[in-house]
Amino acid sequence: MISNQATIKNKKILIAEISGKRPGTSAARPTEKFNYDFDKVIISNNADGYTTDWKVVLVPEDYQKWYKENIAISSKAFYAPMNRSYAIKYAREHGYDYLIQLDDNIVSFAICFCTKDQSGVFRTLKTTKNIKNVQNDMFKYLVDVMENTNAVMGGMTLTGASLPNHMWLSERYVYSAFILDLKKCPDYFQGDFEDDIEYRLKITQMGLPTVQVVPFQYSKTSQGSGKKEDLSGNRKAYSDVGLDRGKHMSILYGDIYSRGWSSRGSSVARKNGKKAFRHKIKPIKVGLLIKNKKYLSFEMKKIFDKYTTFVSNKIKYTQK
Repeated sequence: MISNQATIKNKKILIAEISGKRPGTSAARPTEKFNYDFDKVIISNNADGYTTDWKVVLVPEDYQKWYKENIAISSKAFYAPMNRSYAIKYAREHGYDYLIQLDDNIVSFAICFCTKDQSGVFRTLKTTKNIKNVQNDMFKYLVDVMENTNAVMGGMTLTGASLPNHMWLSERYVYSAFILDLKKCPDYFQGDFEDDIEYRLKITQMGLPTVQVVPFQYSKTSQGSGKKEDLSGNRKAYSDVGLDRGKHMSILYGDIYSRGWSSRGSSVARKNGKKAFRHKIKPIKVGLLIKNKKYLSFEMKKIFDKYTTFVSNKIKYTQK
């Protein structure tokens, strides 16, 4: 089987950590704790107090002014979409083919795949050999997927967001850890606090799909609650704005997007019926075209062999 690795080696790939107002070391921005095989930068509107060995690229003042006057749809929540938009501009101007955008508070990357008969799951474990390199193979596979599909945006799912699924590639929403095809992707993120959702819907209006590699997962620092609530970065704005967090999205895409308060579990610790913001999004399909499915299947199986262990769903018990 002919490998696409030579093709990948000829592609320029940039990792951009999207960050702002999280001073300190990688303890404050755990995304930087991982080793990456690609060029990497931090794109930030405010990197005061950052201690890092990553290249820090500050969004220029003239770009900030232009973005606020021409692109932003919110006066309270434009920093994240502005930083994401500038990351696209920066990557294009420096000759990159693909841009991987990562939130700055990612704490793990993992793989979990449920067998079709639901007899068990293939998953990464803490004891998995070479687990510290799993993110690189995941990102290289995402490049493979972009090279062999018509997708503009590709990514993974949040650990615990849904049950592991036997599906492998699917048109779904992706957040916080995703790749963009710089030849085809839109120039700007908007959508105030829901910028990644808005961007996916913008791509849909272009008649192009967003693909999720279903077994690929990531996790982020918990928002917490009370005295342990994380109010760093953009999370203080989330807390202050309340239900207005999704106001613009519910106006622009009310047939697809809705939001409210919920006591259902998520990354936010829920105690005594505590409610927190939660959005609901209807699934949308454009049509994902895969031109080399056998190759992608072969490469996925190689990743499973390298990083996953089969864990049976059978319950073992002893009778006294």
